Amino acid sequence: MPATVLEKQKPLSRLEVAQLTEFAVDYGASLLMSGGEIWRADMMIRRIFDIYGFKNVELFILPHTVMVSVLPAGESEMVSVHKEVGEIHVNLEQLTVLNRLVWSLQKQTLPTAELGKKLRDITVGHVYPRYMIIAGMALALVSLSYYFRAGVMGAILVTIGIAVAMGFQMYLGEKLHVNRFLLCGAAAFLAGCVLMLGSAIGLHPDPYLLMVINCIGLIPGIPLINACREILFGKVLSGGLLFMTAFIETLAVACGFALSSLCLGFLL
Repeated sequence: MPATVLEKQKPLSRLEVAQLTEFAVDYGASLLMSGGEIWRADMMIRRIFDIYGFKNVELFILPHTVMVSVLPAGESEMVSVHKEVGEIHVNLEQLTVLNRLVWSLQKQTLPTAELGKKLRDITVGHVYPRYMIIAGMALALVSLSYYFRAGVMGAILVTIGIAVAMGFQMYLGEKLHVNRFLLCGAAAFLAGCVLMLGSAIGLHPDPYLLMVINCIGLIPGIPLINACREILFGKVLSGGLLFMTAFIETLAVACGFALSSLCLGFLL
């Protein structure tokens, strides 16, 4: 049954405002988890409320937090919803579809009760399988291996190393529930051990070159770019926090590779 267009002149009930606010927070969190910038989440959430007739909306958005407060018409108590943002898994296709969702609401304003289902359909249907993400990164690093003239065996070791590291992050990370920075360091350490052992048995003469190539696949490139864009847009606080988070993750990756070379360097 097609959704009916919501009458904009009719004030929303408190329940409808709560549903709209819940949707806006989930939408903002989905944007951030897909690799979107904080300024984008802020702009799109305000646009959602503007579509439904709310001009004054209080937002508090940080790299891992989204909080929205709005005052229903004729009431004195605000509706507030807060959500912790999960781990960032860059998915530009999903980010594009999320952007289109808001544009579609401007053409056909759905009842607030249907918004949550609309968002769930997007976030469930447009997430790439984990094996595909790992395979795509491995293919990119193989191309980089040939650029650095690492050879066939070097490309194979890089592929194994990035598969071990990203597999550890994606599959075991959810079960272990450890600190993100420790997880990045541990993944880099495992990849480094693979490369050091491969070099020790004579598969490649330069494990440190392979570590550099693997490191490029593990550093948080999109968050670093987003942090710079946040700062350029004048959002120094959120941009600085995002930059520090990405920088510490990068440092953890470097420390993981360094630790593997210290532990297994005697094999060379």
